[in-house]
Amino acid sequence: MLCVFSCVVLLVITYLFLDRVPRALKVGNHGNKYVFVTGCDSGFGQRLAVRLDGLGFHVFAGCLTDEGRKYLSSNCSKRLVTVPLDVTKGESIQAALQLVKGTLPENSGLWGLVNNAGIAGLACFSEICIPEDYHQVFAVNLFGAIEMSRAFLPLLRKAGGRLVATASVCGRLAAAAAPYTVSKFGLEAYMDLLRRELYNKGVRVILVEPGAFKTTIYDVEQTVARVRSAYNRASEEVQDTYRAAMANHERNLNRLVASSNPNLDLVVDDYIHGLTSRYPRTRYSPGTDAKLFYIPVSYLPTRFTDWLLQTP
Repeated sequence: MLCVFSCVVLLVITYLFLDRVPRALKVGNHGNKYVFVTGCDSGFGQRLAVRLDGLGFHVFAGCLTDEGRKYLSSNCSKRLVTVPLDVTKGESIQAALQLVKGTLPENSGLWGLVNNAGIAGLACFSEICIPEDYHQVFAVNLFGAIEMSRAFLPLLRKAGGRLVATASVCGRLAAAAAPYTVSKFGLEAYMDLLRRELYNKGVRVILVEPGAFKTTIYDVEQTVARVRSAYNRASEEVQDTYRAAMANHERNLNRLVASSNPNLDLVVDDYIHGLTSRYPRTRYSPGTDAKLFYIPVSYLPTRFTDWLLQTP
């Protein structure tokens, strides 16, 4: 037990220390570098697009909505190009690829692809989730990132660039609803495999694993309403099994959103470090909850973790 405790303490100190190392040795020439970011309608993606534009990068901002495109067009320079993009549709990804190819200077590639687009999905107990609940989340969080990566890898290889994906601490520790958690575990596995396949091909593969941040991914009222609807469609036996846990579950959802970190720049700083450092880290885990709870707990003995995270 002492050994486990020592390892946890060492891990925490390491994470805290690494976040304070001066982030030197940056790549330069931002004005000649092109970066594609998905999910720029709001949250991390929108903030990243604005900040990359401010740093002088040429940004392709993938947006699902007209509102997202209008916001970025109004708040960024003419270097930023908004791209209509639905990562769940192959034809939309191909149209975005052709637009990028037609915009890039001759014989140049893409410096960065940030697979940021993501949704939370149904935040309910696994036994209550049906296949459609998984398919909806996988289509965006996992398959969307896979297809974007496959489409743009030749351009990334050409520039010796960076492939960045937004995973989650829930891709390291199963501590959230199954559709979301399984999609993030899958994305972690895909990026790990891709990093090894591209090890000697000049492309850096980077994972960002945020803790809980206050973005539009969770609308409390809509989330709770969907949970109640899913619970009501379940069989009587399943409802009886989880009846006592439902009230706690709804309170926990509200508590999670209320306690989420509003400082999105903590995450965006890590994206930017991954794109601009000469020696980027393989994984970034922004957020105090990620560093002091989720990551350390993921290394504890399974029986202890199960007891700590058990459903009431």
